[in-house]
Amino acid sequence: MHLSSPARTEQIEPMIEKHLTTTEVSKLTGIAPGTLRFWRSVDRGPASFALTPKRVVYRLSELEKWIAAREAATTRGGIL
Repeated sequence: MHLSSPARTEQIEPMIEKHLTTTEVSKLTGIAPGTLRFWRSVDRGPASFALTPKRVVYRLSELEKWIAAREAATTRGGIL
């Protein structure tokens, strides 16, 4: 049996990114899962992709970018 060297593991770890389910994104943002599904169908909201035919996920980095863009687009009064 061959064990991975620490250097090899360090090279792989940065490539692995946290993926969130629709339910997890909903809990983090307060946006209903149904709204997230609707937004996917009309190409709105945070970027997502189908990991398998029945499993949609969101990259944490993409969710953070989307939130930052929403924040930047919002005026001080909270009106877009």
